[in-house]
Amino acid sequence: MLHKVEHNGTQVECYGDLQDDSNISIVCDDEWDDCIWTDGNPMTGEPFKTWEEAVAVLSKRAKSQILEMSAV
Repeated sequence: MLHKVEHNGTQVECYGDLQDDSNISIVCDDEWDDCIWTDGNPMTGEPFKTWEEAVAVLSKRAKSQILEMSAV
């Protein structure tokens, strides 16, 4: 399932449904910044509830523009 999230003028493609135990695969415009995020929301200590929340929080931590996220 594709969910598109608009963030700071860029559209991030998000795949899958977020679950309480989801890890997030992150693809950035600089492939050296690609990663798997395993810690949930660092601001709350809780799992991400929505793709909008995940994109907003993790974009602040990314070294380059996030292009795609997938629940794994």
